[in-house]
Amino acid sequence: MRARWMVLLLCMAGCPKQGVTPPPSGGGPPGLVPPTVPPELAIPEGNKLTFVAAAKGVQIYDCAADPGGSPAWKLHAPRADLLDDSGASVGSHFGGVDRGLPPGPYWEAKDGSRVHGANPVSVPNPGSIPLLRLEAADTSGTGVFSKVAFIQRLDTTGGAAPAGACDPGKQIEVPYTAKYYFYSKP
Repeated sequence: MRARWMVLLLCMAGCPKQGVTPPPSGGGPPGLVPPTVPPELAIPEGNKLTFVAAAKGVQIYDCAADPGGSPAWKLHAPRADLLDDSGASVGSHFGGVDRGLPPGPYWEAKDGSRVHGANPVSVPNPGSIPLLRLEAADTSGTGVFSKVAFIQRLDTTGGAAPAGACDPGKQIEVPYTAKYYFYSKP
């Protein structure tokens, strides 16, 4: 409790709060603590937690034939707002397929910086979309996401593909929430 008061007092003096663009130094903002995760989702040593945002949005699924020929729901892309602790928008999460970019998930901050995720490692989260660790395939801009090396998707609720048959060509949006943790190399 005392540590929280110290962080609050420091932040009143001008440091950023969680979920807001961190300072340009290599260290993370005060008060950001990496979460405890399954070993598969651990972030390699030498990376610092620099940004955390909640997400509220949808996972979009298309009904398409699987290799066996029967139709099934396949992930199309995510679409979500990234929110700070007060619920204010700090960016967006989307699929490259919807913006004419290379395939995969993207996160874009209000400052215009962007990170593209790749090489997912997942851990099941029954009833919800899996927990993930992704590597940054590439970044752009000079803001909060410009030096991101790894992303974790944790605390997921909802978003799982519907069960059962579907009609080819149909699309469905499944609501989800998650918390995203962004790590940068110093």
